[in-house]
This record gives sequence, structure tokens and C-alpha cells, in this order.
Amino acid sequence: MKHLYAVCAYKESPFLRDCIVSLKTQTVPSDIILCTSTPCEHIQGVADEFGLQVRVNPDGPGIAQDWNFAMAEAKKEGADFVTLCHQDDLYLPGYGEAFREALKEDASPLIWFCDYGEKRGEDTVTESTLLKIKRMLRWRLKVKAWQTSRFAKHRSLALGQCIGCPSVTYNLGRIDLPLFRVGYKSDLDWEAFEKLSLMEGRFCYERETLMLHRIHEESTTSHLLNDGIRKQEDYEMFCHFWPKPLAKIITRAYALSEKSNNL
Repeated sequence: MKHLYAVCAYKESPFLRDCIVSLKTQTVPSDIILCTSTPCEHIQGVADEFGLQVRVNPDGPGIAQDWNFAMAEAKKEGADFVTLCHQDDLYLPGYGEAFREALKEDASPLIWFCDYGEKRGEDTVTESTLLKIKRMLRWRLKVKAWQTSRFAKHRSLALGQCIGCPSVTYNLGRIDLPLFRVGYKSDLDWEAFEKLSLMEGRFCYERETLMLHRIHEESTTSHLLNDGIRKQEDYEMFCHFWPKPLAKIITRAYALSEKSNNL
């Protein structure tokens, strides 16, 4: 079994080096590739420091294009599983080890993912209203017998995107590429998980917090919220689960969660 971390780098993030250090200090390490559609001296410098090759996406920038490219590059490397790492985020030392332990019970899940916290400046937040709500939405997936149920997987996503995208490791042998919908900017991960939830296979859920999602003013999420893009995509996603009139009501309520992404 070959597992790979594919780090998606964009322009000059001051947090890229910290992300790679967190991957290099895993208790059970895996190979790392660095993918970008915006090559620059900063990204190349970090790559050179850690002996990583920069893989440049020839199709140009775009969130879905970047993630699809990273997954394709991992598959070219012969990886069976890939973790798409966002350049701003941090992985706690036991992430890779916990993933491998889970494979002892099910060697071929669709995805494996863990609980996550947030990095806000110098503060690490593992308990907040939003994080608690997302854990509640995942309650069905706490039951191992239900992790293979299409109904349980699908309904877990019916009230919002409750799976932390950067916490997910994907089974490249079970998933058709490209996975992510080009054109979506905010909910492309939710849309992908909704599709995967209808397939046979396990959504393997580790309840331990093993990675930290960084919240900062320059993050993609913050920009999308300010631009109002997320609201339209949220409505489209809720229509996958609910009648349109009810989807509109849920979208308005769901928008309240956006406040948690403001510093």
C-alpha cells in the first residue's frame, strides 16, 4: 500500500513551510509531492529546502483544477491513497499512523477522514460552536456498521458539509478521476463527497483530532464568503437532499455558520 501527501500550493503562502514540516514529522511518514498552478520563487524555495519536486499544472489556476491535478499526479506516482493537503493547514504527528491502523480493519475504504480543529493565529481551537455542530452532523458515521450505508453516508451530508476536506485521504483505486467539479469554488468538496456517498464503500471516520485547518483573512474560504459565492453553491447542494423551498430555508440558516470564518 502506497500513501502520498499531495500539497496544493498557491502563490506565496507564509504557512506552506509549516504545512510541509508537519508532514515531515509524522510518526509514520509518507512521500510528499508539491503541486501548483502558480509557480514562483517562494514555492520553489520551500521545495528545494525539503528536496521536493514542484509539479506544475499546465491548465492554469482554479481550485477544482488544482485538486484534480494533484490527485492525477499522485496516481502517476503509483499511490493507492492520497491526502490532498491545503498549504495553510497542519497535520498532527499521528495522522498517517491512524490512517494505516484503520486499514487493518478495512483495507479499501472509499475515504478515510479524521476530526479536525482550527488554527487561528497562534491559538489552537478544538472546541467551538461550529466544530460541535459538524461533529453532531457526523453522528451516523461514528457507528462503524453505518459507515458503509449509502443512506447514512448521504444523510450525514444533508445539513451541510461536515467532513473537513483537508482531513480526508482518498482511495485512488476506488474513485474515478477527475473527482472535483470544475466551476465550483466553495462547495466542490461537499459536491464530491455527496457523489462518493452514493457509491459502495466505507466512509472511515477517526474521531480523534489529527489535523488543524487554518483560518486567516487571506484564506480561500474567507474570500468566497465575502464574495457571496458560497450562498449560491450551498443552495444548489441542499437541493441534492431537500425540495427547493426547504433548501432555500436551510441555506439561510446555514449562512449563519459563515461567521465562524471571520477573525
